[in-house]
Amino acid sequence: MELIGVPGDIDNLPLAPESRGKRWREKASSFRRREGSGTFLAGLLLFCVMAGAALAAPLITDHDPSRNNITARLVPPSWDWSLTERDPKAFPLGTDGLGRDMLSRILYGLRVSLLLAFAGLCLSMALGVTIGMISGVFGGRVDAILMRLVDLQLAFPYIVLAMAIVAATKTSIPILIVLLGLAGWVYFARVVRGVVLQEMQRDYVRSAQVLGASRWRIGLRYVLPNVLPAIAIIATLQFPGLIIFEATLSFLGLGIQPPTPSLGGMMLDGTQYIASAWWVITLPGVAILLVTLSLNIISDGLRQLLDPRLQTA
Repeated sequence: MELIGVPGDIDNLPLAPESRGKRWREKASSFRRREGSGTFLAGLLLFCVMAGAALAAPLITDHDPSRNNITARLVPPSWDWSLTERDPKAFPLGTDGLGRDMLSRILYGLRVSLLLAFAGLCLSMALGVTIGMISGVFGGRVDAILMRLVDLQLAFPYIVLAMAIVAATKTSIPILIVLLGLAGWVYFARVVRGVVLQEMQRDYVRSAQVLGASRWRIGLRYVLPNVLPAIAIIATLQFPGLIIFEATLSFLGLGIQPPTPSLGGMMLDGTQYIASAWWVITLPGVAILLVTLSLNIISDGLRQLLDPRLQTA
């Protein structure tokens, strides 16, 4: 018998503000105790600092990344913040061979690299996860054909194929996104296929098959949620690889074209000043190092958080 004015389902009663706060504190405390949480948060903090600086570039520096200033060529880094913008020494990270501010070019170049790599990652993920799911769920001849396509790309040096595509077409943002997307889909496909093949042997899948569920329903409704942790881990591993790949194309002169700043293009410009102006080639490389290091740390922490076998009692 229910009391008058009291709902039958007490669990659906709204929590008081104190209860909500207590529940969030318990979740935060539980998260901090899990293996890998510190690693994940450290990498996430470093990545947020780098990405935040790139997105807030207009607020950090007033210099135009494409404006030449011949009177301020190869000015070394200076940390004298009392200098005004018109002072030729007012460049915290120095200038390049054309007198362009290195700080603004690194920030704007990092923004371009992150956006291109993220777009390429989304394309890789969509293509690779789709192919991996189809291959693992349906198996048989479908699996054999799709995996031979994966083996074909893995056997062929992709950088050579990318150079051929860029040489045959005009370099543009869509072309670069497609190249980045095609560079990473095979890894998603192979990892997802492997996880799906394991899940297809589980009892819940066999029960769904006995009840007459179609392969599409089994794959999308039951198997895909269990594949998401593996997708998240491989995505954090592929993101830094795509950043480096984009920088490699720009370093070879096949990526982002001047005057748009890119980290790889800045390193290419700095090769002629290695002996006289070390900062021109070193600082863009340091930016690539920090952002890829942060993503690798995130991936390692995420793997420890999502893999129950790595959790300590």
